[in-house]
Amino acid sequence: MEQIVIGKNIRKWRDFKGKKQASFAKEIGVSRVMLSRYENGRSKISLEHLNKIAISLGVDISDLIKEDKRA
Repeated sequence: MEQIVIGKNIRKWRDFKGKKQASFAKEIGVSRVMLSRYENGRSKISLEHLNKIAISLGVDISDLIKEDKRA
């Protein structure tokens, strides 16, 4: 998994769903700093947190890990 791609997708879906970084971090059980690291591709995300993020955003995990070839 490419961490930068996952991070960009997390941010894209979080923004699309209108969730602020601090409140979303609390919702998924991580600090705002850790969520920022995930979104910037600076920290490797566990499958457990990736699943929590997907559930909280109402998307499939594949939506978070696939690269958008249109960009």
